Amino acid sequence: MSRPFLLSVLIACGLSARAGPAGLPVERQSYGVDSWREADGLPQSRIRSIVQTHDGYIWLGTDHGAVRFNGTAFTPFTVETGVLKDNEVWALLEDDDYALWIGTYGGGVTRLKDGMARTFTTADGLPDDVVTRIVKDSAGNLWMSTPNGLSRYSHGVFASFSTVDGANFGPICARSNQEVYVANASQVLRFDGRKLAPLDGVMQNRDGAVEQLVCASDGSLWVGFSNALVKRWKDGKLSAFNLGPNPSPQVSFLFEDPSGGIWAACGQRLYMLRNGRFEPVILEDDKTDLGIVYSMYVDREGSIWAGLQSGGLVRLRVKQISTLTTREGLPNDSTRSVFEDRQGGVFVGTASGFVHYGRGIPQKYLELDGRRLGPVRSFAADSAGHIWVAEGKNLLQLTHGQLRRVAHWPGTSEIEVIYCDATGRLWVGTDGDGIFLHNGDTFENFRDRNGLASNRVRAIFLDSSRRLWISTFGGGVSRYFDGKFVNYGTTAGLAGNRVAAIHEDEEGALWFASRGGLTRFKDGKFFSYTAASGLLVDFVYGILDDGKGNFWFSSAQGVFKVSKDELRDVAKGKLRRVNSISYGVRDGMKTRACNIGNQPSAWKTSTGVLLFTTMKGVAVVDPNHLTSNRFVPPVHIESVSVNRRPQSSGQQPRLPLGAGEVEIHYTALSYLAPEKIHFRYRLEGFDSEWVDAGDRRFAYYANLPPGPYRFNVIAGSVDGSWNEEGAAFAFDLTPHFYQTRLFMVAIVSAALLLGWLYYRLHMHEVRARYAAVLAERNRISQDIHDTFAQNLAGIALQLDSMTMQLQEIPPALRQQIDEACSLTRYSLAEARRAVADLRSDDLERADLSAALPEIANRLAANAGIHTSIQITGTPQRLSPVTEKNLLRIFQEAMANALKHAHAETIDIELNYGDEDLALRVRDNGRGFDAARVVPLGVGHYGLTGMRERAERIGGCLTLKSVPGEGTDLLITVPFSA
Repeated sequence: MSRPFLLSVLIACGLSARAGPAGLPVERQSYGVDSWREADGLPQSRIRSIVQTHDGYIWLGTDHGAVRFNGTAFTPFTVETGVLKDNEVWALLEDDDYALWIGTYGGGVTRLKDGMARTFTTADGLPDDVVTRIVKDSAGNLWMSTPNGLSRYSHGVFASFSTVDGANFGPICARSNQEVYVANASQVLRFDGRKLAPLDGVMQNRDGAVEQLVCASDGSLWVGFSNALVKRWKDGKLSAFNLGPNPSPQVSFLFEDPSGGIWAACGQRLYMLRNGRFEPVILEDDKTDLGIVYSMYVDREGSIWAGLQSGGLVRLRVKQISTLTTREGLPNDSTRSVFEDRQGGVFVGTASGFVHYGRGIPQKYLELDGRRLGPVRSFAADSAGHIWVAEGKNLLQLTHGQLRRVAHWPGTSEIEVIYCDATGRLWVGTDGDGIFLHNGDTFENFRDRNGLASNRVRAIFLDSSRRLWISTFGGGVSRYFDGKFVNYGTTAGLAGNRVAAIHEDEEGALWFASRGGLTRFKDGKFFSYTAASGLLVDFVYGILDDGKGNFWFSSAQGVFKVSKDELRDVAKGKLRRVNSISYGVRDGMKTRACNIGNQPSAWKTSTGVLLFTTMKGVAVVDPNHLTSNRFVPPVHIESVSVNRRPQSSGQQPRLPLGAGEVEIHYTALSYLAPEKIHFRYRLEGFDSEWVDAGDRRFAYYANLPPGPYRFNVIAGSVDGSWNEEGAAFAFDLTPHFYQTRLFMVAIVSAALLLGWLYYRLHMHEVRARYAAVLAERNRISQDIHDTFAQNLAGIALQLDSMTMQLQEIPPALRQQIDEACSLTRYSLAEARRAVADLRSDDLERADLSAALPEIANRLAANAGIHTSIQITGTPQRLSPVTEKNLLRIFQEAMANALKHAHAETIDIELNYGDEDLALRVRDNGRGFDAARVVPLGVGHYGLTGMRERAERIGGCLTLKSVPGEGTDLLITVPFSA
């Protein structure tokens, strides 16, 4: 919908008479008033100019700078913020390049665009630094009124125009470059493109000073004077309009709205031209005084803004709902039921009687037979045209204006509902006696004993299949058909057991309004809607169909409408939530609290007007003239702060991380009901899904990791129209030095270096310990060699010498001496072997492949045993620990072969493979039973030691031996050991 058309609809709606059924009085159109003053954040309460810029912001000219308003917050642009040269702003205007021009009283005029401000003064060609008015002609030229003359700004150049006797210009308006009007206190002048000349015939001596000029869209010129006088000049004809008695206040503002309506502000009141005369604008609560108006503006949503002399900012809202109260003839503002008869007359039941609105004067019914009437909860009309009325426990009948009590009424409880079905049957529901069917002069009663869900009845409805539905208080609903009741409650799928209203749509689906939500019943299945499904509330009172695709519901929170298509789509799973558009006090209702428990508590008239009973009158909604705000609000990101420090909103800024606290403030510029705008946002790079922010206008993130981000925000207006494009802000969070890749590389490098240093130190310590152990072993071996072995050698020599000197020795003694010599030689051999084991010079001089042959030859030579050694593969060094243990295992195997096996030959194989080393020692000695000895190891500590050494270096040792067939020992060690 285009802006001009939308505005004309909104304004026209506010001026036209309210539609309604015949005879129904509708209150005179009034405007709701919203106001903002200094207590609401407005920097200063005097507002001389108002304009809405292309981006949607409302700008105000105040005595403390230009103020930007987003619907909830004010932002000043002043001398202190570096924008203006003077804070007293008199004029605001946006040019065709979307630059905002700000006229000040002493600081020249400032051009503000994209956050950049430039001020023009007399040094740039202005006739005066006081600029009180700025207007734009059809060609886009700017015209500025100053005390020293008229100035035109075109293509970056100022041109000034004045008169011979001085200027002191004030009011100004323009159509084209050849039709500009300007006035001072005594005359109106026209600029024709070449010169300024007085406009004759407009002013008279008694008119007072000219205060306002308006170039209307129909070609007329409107002039406002200082004595409550307004004149219209067109085609040389003059019309005058007097707004008040003499002495009268000045016309402080003249204004043409986008629909062509002329408004005048005079004194404390607003006037609007209607039917050839200016009439006071009625504000809410029948007020007309507003305050002295200095400026007016209509925004793109149709709201009328006014800036006051000292009262701040006000907005006039066209009320979309009218309300019938005692002023329009109701006996009481607490209304209980509403009903339209066949002639289009409307009955309204209240807490104290009822009223009938026909074509004449409203007829009130306040008493009967000398008794004042109480609450009237229900109406119905039978086939004979009688109006049935439920008043307390009394059943009344109205015939030809005469009210009487039905004497043979058998009920004893309060009557809650009267219903005449399509077959002509009259049903009466009570609060304790069940339901009654009227049969001529008698009533047939149905109660819980007959199958009714509860004796407390609240609503009755006959569906298109001629099945009667009865809702009860706490028992759910009962269906009556073919003389039988079938009951449905929450266990069957009903949203609540307290059902207040029943409705059938064009598809044959039944809708039940209840405490608990709304329920749809179709094809034998129930489907419920609640506030979680998008309803305004969970307790729905009444249901009406506006015939335009919407259901209207009454509730404790006002009335609201929901699209029927959306309701069906939710039931089908195509939509998650419906959109509820609510109406309340701001829209014209006297209270949001509607009434419940009576039928009918809401009614759609023959003219399509919707009536809802409330605690303060009857709310009247005309869907045929209801304006729908399909305006999609623009979304803006207003500020970004990191660690509470404002940041520039430049292209992809790099923001310092600090503690990682990022706060983003955003807004959507719709002013009708900013509190009803909902937001969703998502931070790409952090949020996986959209965040539903409700009406919150900021997002906060803490401890964000460094990296690139993009913040997106979208907004939805009052009627559910979403700005899917929204606004976005991309930024990079720079990391702390300890979060950079270079720092991580440095940390890893340092860790590797420390590990390498630790390894070097550890190996140095191991070598030192190893050297100490070797030194100790060498000392021990030296001591053994120098003492024990030498002594044994001496003993052996002495025994040999004794044997040689003694020629005749008894056989027994000789045997003992020989055994002693043999034992001594063996001990000497063992001592020498121990010395060889303790000393490590074998591996110190060569690797394993060189040390093994040397050791084998040395040991075998002493015993006179033949050995063969075979080395295959490419020799390579193993770790010192591994080679040392392999050497000890080899020495133990050789010792066993020499000492115990009595072998004649020993075969030795050393194989360097691709992944492991294999050492084999095989002899042809006497062998032993390996299966019995090896597992036990008891008494065979050499074998146990070899096995333990093999496990210690990660090797595998296998031993094969059979008595009489020698021994085969094999050990394999991986190179990784």
